[in-house]
Amino acid sequence: MTNENTFKLQGHEKFALREGWLTKGLVEVKNSIYDNVFLEKDAAEIFGIGNNMVKSLRYWMKVLGLTNNSGSELTEFGDLVARYDIYIEDPFTLWIMHSNISKDVQNATSWYMYFNKCDAEDLDKNQIHKILYREISKYAPGKRISERSLDSDIDVLLNMYSKRKENDDPEDKNVSPFSQLFLIKNSAGKYSKLHPSMKGFSELIVLYEIALKMKDRETLAIDELINGECGLNKIYNISGVVVNDYLDKLDAAGFIRVDRTAGLDMIYSIQQLDSNTILEKYYENK
Repeated sequence: MTNENTFKLQGHEKFALREGWLTKGLVEVKNSIYDNVFLEKDAAEIFGIGNNMVKSLRYWMKVLGLTNNSGSELTEFGDLVARYDIYIEDPFTLWIMHSNISKDVQNATSWYMYFNKCDAEDLDKNQIHKILYREISKYAPGKRISERSLDSDIDVLLNMYSKRKENDDPEDKNVSPFSQLFLIKNSAGKYSKLHPSMKGFSELIVLYEIALKMKDRETLAIDELINGECGLNKIYNISGVVVNDYLDKLDAAGFIRVDRTAGLDMIYSIQQLDSNTILEKYYENK
């Protein structure tokens, strides 16, 4: 890697994603009469939140894969969510958004580094800071890293996934919807990644990830899917045994062919796999 690699810290303006924000964002972007509703003078009034919160929402919509880079229009995924899950009630939607932010090294650098490069467990915030600082320095050598901005990212990230409603006011709108994924546990200031419950974890999530990795390819090594860059073990913290169970289901359904003979451990595409088509298939059939 060269020092041309770009990264971003604290794009959220120190505002954690709040319950209800994404619904507001989806509605206003989809129905807007403006070229870019986020850039309007009265955007705060339109969204019903403060000016800096509008900037934060614009950032969240982008890194979660719901809008294009400028925030002017919904992506195909964003449009599907607006049509089928406007209140963000389906875990499938949360998982795909989590996948998007965890892979965006340029715009959500701390999220990428935490889920892809931070493997140790039972870490306090200072230990997480040291690991992320080290990994960002390796990714973008010679670039200045704001330690305060990194601390802000770590606070927002950990609260985003670990703050639970049952521990607080059940009506608290400051709790992020991503806490429902139970991916991070806070135990007396020590943070660990959890293996998520597979209840409600659709095999089409695995197929979606396969489609992304097999773009313009006909084969994919199972180990690459599980342990490669942005692999399922890193992004979702699911084991190889669980992934192989899902692969068998997808094989039986005719989406892929899995070959484990003679130690091959390969995935072959049977039908053309398009990530957006898979998302559409899920939402239309749920």
